[in-house]
Amino acid sequence: MKLGASTLTFRRLPLVTAVGRIRRLGFDTVDLCCLFPSYCAHYDPTASSNINVTIIEDALAGLRVATLNVAMAAWNSTDRMVRSAQLEFVAGSLRAAKTLGAQVVTVQSGNKPRLESDWDGSAQLVGEPIRLAARQAESFGVKLGIEIRAGMLVETVEQAEKLLELVASPAVGVTVDTGSLAAAGVDVAAAIERLGARVQHVHLRDGKPGSPMLTPGDGNVDFAAVGRALRKIGYDRVCSIALDWSKVPDDPAEELRRARSHIVKEFEMAA
Repeated sequence: MKLGASTLTFRRLPLVTAVGRIRRLGFDTVDLCCLFPSYCAHYDPTASSNINVTIIEDALAGLRVATLNVAMAAWNSTDRMVRSAQLEFVAGSLRAAKTLGAQVVTVQSGNKPRLESDWDGSAQLVGEPIRLAARQAESFGVKLGIEIRAGMLVETVEQAEKLLELVASPAVGVTVDTGSLAAAGVDVAAAIERLGARVQHVHLRDGKPGSPMLTPGDGNVDFAAVGRALRKIGYDRVCSIALDWSKVPDDPAEELRRARSHIVKEFEMAA
């Protein structure tokens, strides 16, 4: 399996600067990130014209885009205009993905309901726009990966399975966030095996109870077991090291270097 780096790791930097740091660490593949433009504004998918994508390609300086990681608003907002804005944002990301040759667009599932009893109704609200996005994804030959992430509508494997059944599209699967699963006390390798071919992409980070965003090597994820599980399900695409912190460290590049070193060693053990 090939390792890529998410531009999320350098979310506070302009895309060109982030790409430069990723290149200097020897990566040739990236996960291009734009989460809530004020959080990681590395590109604007609503302006994904040919000229706009050409500008992105120039900024990437030869790095290959394997995946995009995007979100602007919650799918399950009660405001139809907000849901429409999110759908437009994702549609633009799918167009950009096709042009850039990316295989998967990762999207978030929506806001976590205040009450567990509200989950089914919230999932129904999410299902409609995701089905529309899935049709667009199919037309572009791109997959959608709904991220399993702590604090969101879909934060467990069981919830992911329910939402996938509701959406019922071959273009939609999941993006596994190893740190979020570990933070929930889940056996990450077992979760990957259970999801099987529905795993469209993997965000690699570490986690432990209460901490879903740790640098690999600092938490409870058994990355050797993750590597074995990915091979078992036949996963042969890029895994993105997607580091993020509530408090950004002094040297994110060193954290990314350390993360890759740990993962490479663990994945080699799994071979």
